[in-house]
Amino acid sequence: MAPIAVGDLLPEGTLALFDEQDQLQQVSIHSLATGKKIILFGVPGAFTPTCSLKHVPGFIENAEEFKLKGVDEIICISGKFSFIPRF
Repeated sequence: MAPIAVGDLLPEGTLALFDEQDQLQQVSIHSLATGKKIILFGVPGAFTPTCSLKHVPGFIENAEEFKLKGVDEIICISGKFSFIPRF
């Protein structure tokens, strides 16, 4: 499969995530992205030291700058966990 480029439609898929009440939810990628400008990035292992200390902090640190550029959501996916950080 070719990489997803800016402006491409996301392939359909389902993610499992914990909502604000810590309830496990199944959601489609399209339901998260439709009508929004999103940043979708992946890490090899959510909540692992390398991902938590090296991969995710740049997105957190730059969240306001992304919002100023019109980004509605920053979505991080992993093979085991998916989460939408709320900044």
